[in-house]
Amino acid sequence: SIIAYQTGYLKAHYPAEYMAAVLTHNLNDIKKIALFIDESKRQNIDVLGPDVNESAFNFTVTKDGTIRFGLGAIKGVGEAAVTAIVTEREAGGPFSSIFDMAKRVVLQAVNKSCFEALAKGGAFDSFEGTHRAQFFHRQNSDDSIFLEKVIRHGSNYQDKKNSAQQSLFGEDSSAEVSDPEMPECNPYTKIEQLRKEKEVTGFYISGHPLDDFSMEIDNFCESNIGDLFNDPKKYFNKVISIAGMITGAQERMTQAGNPYGSFILEDFNDSKKFFLFSEDYLKMKHFLVEGTNVLVQVRVQFRRGGQEQMEVKVVGLSLLAEALEKYTKSITVSLKSEMISGDMIKTLKKILKLKKGNCLVKFRIADAENKAVLHMQPRNNAVDPATFIREIKSIPEIEYKIN
Repeated sequence: SIIAYQTGYLKAHYPAEYMAAVLTHNLNDIKKIALFIDESKRQNIDVLGPDVNESAFNFTVTKDGTIRFGLGAIKGVGEAAVTAIVTEREAGGPFSSIFDMAKRVVLQAVNKSCFEALAKGGAFDSFEGTHRAQFFHRQNSDDSIFLEKVIRHGSNYQDKKNSAQQSLFGEDSSAEVSDPEMPECNPYTKIEQLRKEKEVTGFYISGHPLDDFSMEIDNFCESNIGDLFNDPKKYFNKVISIAGMITGAQERMTQAGNPYGSFILEDFNDSKKFFLFSEDYLKMKHFLVEGTNVLVQVRVQFRRGGQEQMEVKVVGLSLLAEALEKYTKSITVSLKSEMISGDMIKTLKKILKLKKGNCLVKFRIADAENKAVLHMQPRNNAVDPATFIREIKSIPEIEYKIN
């Protein structure tokens, strides 16, 4: 009862500390870490990514009341490596660069695979003037990645320093070799960065591949993977849409020699394997590419030949990036009468002319004083929905609804 009281008190009065403790307790369970990070965000507690200048082995709470990702939750970064990093950081102060770190830490403990895992997880992001792709850049196909050069540079520095300390003549260590220049290359795309984060942590730290499609998901999806499979009866004999990213796909042959396909669909919180057979497979197989964000139409039905077990059958696939254009019939723009001015009308006219399409725009003007609502649909105002919504979102006074 004392433990329950203390836990309840901590949860109520120190929510960030409580969630950090819960995350640390589940350090080796990737699914639970992802779950509790989502819970932290729901409580408006930010969870920052790993950082070699601030993270400890466990999840910790910063001075700002946010949670800092624990280095121990990164695959390939063991306790000995974290101890070496934290010990040196506390003794000599924060690391100023990747070169400074390589010259100071015990490289037997913080080895190449550890450096790579830290880079993929974003633990070096606080180093000014760097981005993650630089650490894995190769000058040519036969060259080693830049991180290996960094480690060799640090090792040479440490060897020289140790040699000077042991020398009877006390060699001049001031003539140090300058640090290499960071290579010039393009940063990772958001998808590339998120994939590498998942590779070393089991989930996405700095976002999710579906983040850019929140509008499509909110407007065109009736459910998500978890809800669909937890309670399929709710959707029995209905065609509904869910969204996700294809994280794996395979083609197989039945015993009769007919091709069929399977794919793993992942959304924000869950993933499931789906199958396509016969004509369905032939019609939709071009969507089964890893990394593709899709809108999936499914129907919950009884399995063939039985009335007991239900199945989720894929009946349609389309690109999530094309959902707005494909499924938006019209957009209703809501305005308050007192907002309308010459400048507002001029701005709206400009947006309506930006890019033509097949989506109609309707206007709903509310007059609170006279308790009246006016509905308007100007002629020749068919727009490209994605372009129109992107522009209309920049005007905070305007509300809109996708139909």
